Amino acid sequence: MTGRPRMVSDDEVFQAVADTVTEVGPAGLTLAAVARRAGLTPPALTQRYGSKHGLLVAFATREAGSVGAAFEQARAGGAGPLDALRDGLIAFTAPITTREGMANNLAFLQLDLTDEVLHTHSVAQSRALRAQLVALIEESAVAGELKIDDAADLADTLYAVYSGAQLTWAIDGTGELGPWLADRINRVLAPHRTPH
Repeated sequence: MTGRPRMVSDDEVFQAVADTVTEVGPAGLTLAAVARRAGLTPPALTQRYGSKHGLLVAFATREAGSVGAAFEQARAGGAGPLDALRDGLIAFTAPITTREGMANNLAFLQLDLTDEVLHTHSVAQSRALRAQLVALIEESAVAGELKIDDAADLADTLYAVYSGAQLTWAIDGTGELGPWLADRINRVLAPHRTPH
């Protein structure tokens, strides 16, 4: 005998977690806030995930395991490897439209860095992201779009610039975050592009 189907999927709950973090930061990230946004009750979340920490671990596990999806979605639209690289990176920050949203996500990062279990998943997510960058850079080189000596080295530099550009935008950037990031990603890649 099977139980009743869940009316609210895990993905919908995790989206509610992400939206709550961006809107109110970790201080406002309660089971009640997530449940309200997901259309559930706090006891339903507790039954499903055990606790707030259990919910955060499930969320972090999903985030680490779904890194490739943003890049696959970019490729599904027919983008070449370099466009998919840029568009995939920008997709990760698409929900952040204000400095307050960025600040709330950075505050949440503190949990990832100080909680041993969450940190394990943050490391996995970071490594998966760099692996995606390496693969797309290598594909771009094979396609003749880039001339590179070391794909991993370029991926590491690109990842550092991408992460730092989020901070510089939050501090004194202009315009929207997506174009700000795209410009800096393009600057890193420009010296490696082959002439057309």
